Amino acid sequence: MIDSLVFLTQGFISILTPSNLISSFCGVLIGTLIGILPGLGISGTVAILLPISYGMDPLTAIVMIAGVYYGAQYGGAITSVLVNMPGESTSIVTCFDGFPLAQKGQAGKALAISAIASFIGSIIGLLGMTFCATQLARIALSFGKGEFFAIVIFGLLFLTNLSGKNRLKGIIVVCIGLLVGCIGIDELFGSLRFTFGVVDLYKGIDFVTFIMGVYGITELMTAICTKEEHAELTSFTMKDQYPDKKEMKTITGPMIRGSLIGFFIGLVPGAGATIASFAAYGFEKSYSKHPEKFGTGALEGVASPEASNNSAIYAGMVPLLSLGLPFRSSMAMLMSAFIVHGITPGPLFITEHPDIFWGLIASMFIGNIMLLIINLPLVGVWASMLKIDFSILMPIITFITFTGGYAINNSLFDIGIMIVCGIFGFFLRATGYNMAAFAVAMFLSGTLEDSLAGTMTLYHGSLFAMLGDRPIAAVIMAICLVVVLWSSGKAIKKLITEKA
Repeated sequence: MIDSLVFLTQGFISILTPSNLISSFCGVLIGTLIGILPGLGISGTVAILLPISYGMDPLTAIVMIAGVYYGAQYGGAITSVLVNMPGESTSIVTCFDGFPLAQKGQAGKALAISAIASFIGSIIGLLGMTFCATQLARIALSFGKGEFFAIVIFGLLFLTNLSGKNRLKGIIVVCIGLLVGCIGIDELFGSLRFTFGVVDLYKGIDFVTFIMGVYGITELMTAICTKEEHAELTSFTMKDQYPDKKEMKTITGPMIRGSLIGFFIGLVPGAGATIASFAAYGFEKSYSKHPEKFGTGALEGVASPEASNNSAIYAGMVPLLSLGLPFRSSMAMLMSAFIVHGITPGPLFITEHPDIFWGLIASMFIGNIMLLIINLPLVGVWASMLKIDFSILMPIITFITFTGGYAINNSLFDIGIMIVCGIFGFFLRATGYNMAAFAVAMFLSGTLEDSLAGTMTLYHGSLFAMLGDRPIAAVIMAICLVVVLWSSGKAIKKLITEKA
């Protein structure tokens, strides 16, 4: 640990130059804007910035591109709170309590808490990455297809529990989400599913397009149909835009717990920050003495997932930097930035390029301080957007939504898919179904299918053989079974009590 501190100090010395500081600032600022404006995404932005970075010093270029990656996590919460439309998939959970807070005139407070929680989560994640990178990466690699399958099943059970009081509706909407995720070509056998002869559906439905439909278009339709409710949104007062001491005390525990949960889940290859934010939210709701407040504007419901998703992104960098293994498309783009500048992440990265590694780590600490300085003073500015007249605000949001939907693949077909998803989402929401469960089930569908197919192939179709050979997966599945039995017993007991 002492050696790490010495190297980290040298990293700060190398990063504290005007060019590196400007590069870091530009990266986190661009990342924040990308998080706010859905559509282009982190991977697309990095792809655009790579040619620009060719002539730069390797450390300067990598610092800028990494800044885009973690800066987007801050920006994604802004639209989640203001208009119930997540800028990034990792900010879906922030909608649960962030938007209700905005409707109560506490948008500024929700944004301030999300910025503070993002900072705390990032710092805890960075500390974990700094001092435990290599050891944690080796543990993460012990997870195979069986563990992925068990984790996804566990996540889907969480979704049904977070989908409101009606568990049946939760199960239904999760199943619908899984079916939507199956649209396209089966990667294992190459068969077509639910494409109905439409060639554009062969590649499946892009998750960002789907999100912009079920959140963006659905929210627009809901806003049009309930225009009178928007009078509440203008009740924002500047003096209440930051949390007081009592509220800070309330969110401190959730931020720390969310950060730890996010970091350990983020280490699991393929899990990612989206699953981490759901797990942190579900844990906090179960842990709380007042779980009924969640979903209606609970401060903990904003703090915990925001801390979790920011912590998880640094955990996701651990396998990339220490083993050279990217497990997500955005991580692959980040790895390409290293390769373009003649650096190959992996076991020898730290020893061969200590100036780059420790300079990058140091830049992340400085970048997060920059993000806090950028975001906190702008809380009032963002929250004041809700004072804009509804007839002006909605066309702006509509323009951003449709522009973002087109920019993903430069496809008008994606616009059509987005509209269809929005209309379908509107009717699901109107009948009491949970949009978050719908979206995350669709997101997990590919991982569930891939891990199940891989497991069944490896163990010749025997799930019990897999559980006997993979103790971690067996423990997770046992927990799932206990949750199912406990929920079923509780439902039966309630039914018997009502009849009596």
